[in-house]
Formats: sequence, C-alpha cells, structure tokens
Amino acid sequence: MIHLRRARVDERQLLEGFQRAAYSRTEAAVGARAIPLEWDYGVVLNECEVWFDEDAEGLNGVLILRVMSDRLFLESIATAPKAAGSGRGRELLEATFRRARELGFDRVGLITNSLNPALAWYKRVGFAVDHEDVKPGRVVVHMSAHVPEPGRDPERKA
Repeated sequence: MIHLRRARVDERQLLEGFQRAAYSRTEAAVGARAIPLEWDYGVVLNECEVWFDEDAEGLNGVLILRVMSDRLFLESIATAPKAAGSGRGRELLEATFRRARELGFDRVGLITNSLNPALAWYKRVGFAVDHEDVKPGRVVVHMSAHVPEPGRDPERKA
C-alpha cells in the first residue's frame, strides 16, 4: 500500500537524488539520459504536483503531475530501485488516475523514450501512442489513456 503526501519546495535535493537513482535503470536500458533528469526541479516543484510515496524507511516512489487544460499529464512516475517489480508503480498509476478523476479529467498523458522497457507496460495498462517525435539520440513517444472507472483494472480485458 502506498502512502502519498505532497512534496515541499524545500525537499528539492531529496527529489533530485531519488529521481537520479530511480531513472538509472531507464538510462541503462535506453542508453541515453532520461528526460526527467534534464529538468530544473525548482521549477517542477513550483509548477507541478509532486507526490512522495514514503514510509518509515524513506521514499519508495514519486509522482509528478502537471494539470493541463484538457488532461492530467504524468510528467514522471518513478519507483525506488528496491521497489522494482513490487507493484508499487501500478499503485502509483492508480493514484494518478484517481487524481485525474478528482480534478475532473477523463485523460492522462505522458511521454517516454521509445526504448524504455516501461513502454510495453504503459500499453498494457491502457495507454495508446498518440504520436512520436524523432529527436537527436531518441524517439519521444507521446501517449495518453482514458481514465478508467474506480476499481476497474485496465490490464484485465472486459
């Protein structure tokens, strides 16, 4: 079970350190710098909703959500290396959909690298490719998903 709380502006270093550790796996898989590691987290903390999933042992996950005019944008969903494969990412995604419903949105968007191993997972949980942008050294995949009804498992076929 996840325990979310909003990150504070004075927790920038904690956020940056967590993101570096979490995205090291992605960088190794894609052979390129992870997009979230290029950000100014001072700006992110001021412009986005940053949610920490933590327990007594520390941070387990981070969600960075941007409220847009037509959707909630999932800027980053990251889990601690120790939480890999534990289902924590799934719980963080469910929290993202829950937040989208709270805000009145029926869509969640995200971008990812075409070589990111999470791309197949995003597709399994209901995200579809909207378009791709070819950039130097990477292909950025723009995706979106319809926000499922509460309690509906997007990986289960109806």
